[in-house]
Amino acid sequence: LYPAHSFDSLTPLEETMEAFNQLIHDGKVRYIGNSNFCGWQSMKAKSIANQRGFQPFISQQVTYSLLSRDLEMELIPFALDQGVGSIIWSPLAFGFLTGKYRRGQKEPEGTRMRELDSSFFQTDMEKMYKIIDVLETIAKTRSKTIPQVALNWLLQQPTVSNLIIGARNEAQLRDNLGAVGWNLSPEEVQTLNEVSAIRETYPTWHQRRFAHERNPQLKA
Repeated sequence: LYPAHSFDSLTPLEETMEAFNQLIHDGKVRYIGNSNFCGWQSMKAKSIANQRGFQPFISQQVTYSLLSRDLEMELIPFALDQGVGSIIWSPLAFGFLTGKYRRGQKEPEGTRMRELDSSFFQTDMEKMYKIIDVLETIAKTRSKTIPQVALNWLLQQPTVSNLIIGARNEAQLRDNLGAVGWNLSPEEVQTLNEVSAIRETYPTWHQRRFAHERNPQLKA
C-alpha cells in the first residue's frame, strides 16, 4: 500500500492519479491510498480514477481518536459510501489518552507532547480529563488499561481497518496489543461516544434537523 501523504494543490490531481496508476501497472506497488485529504479531494480523486480507468485510492490515512472526531462529519461518511478503509494515525491523541495526563497533576516529562509545537495538537483539557475519567472507570471494570479501552473504541468505529500505534518501547507495544481480542459493550461504547461528542458542523446539523426523514443515518 502506497499512500499519498498529503494533498498537493500545485499538481493537477489527474497527473497524480495517472502516476500512481502507472506504479501499479509497473508492478511497483499493489494498492494506493491517500492521507490527510479533505472529503471533496478524496471524492475528486475517486471520480478521476473512475473516468479514466485508473486504480482508485482504497484507503485513507487519517487522525482519529476520542479527542479528535472531526472526520466523522465528512471523511467517515465518504469512506462508508465509497468502500474505503480508514487507517488511523495518532489513535491515542499524541499520548493524551494514555492516562499520563491527569487533572491537577504536573505534565509528565519525556512525553511525545513535550516534543511537539503546542499549536500542532490543541485540545480542550477539561474535556480530555472527563474522557480519561470514563476510560479509567471502564478500564477498571474490564481489567484493562486506559489505552486499551481507547484503542478498542476506535476498532469498533465504522470503516476503521487498522491503527498505527506509536509505541516507544516493548512495554507500550505489548499494552497496545492488548486492545484486541475483546470488545467493549454497546453501552460502554455509547458512554464514550457521549463524553467525547463533538459539535456538529454545517451542513450536517441542518440535514439532521430539517431533513432527517430523508437522511435516516443521521440519528435524531
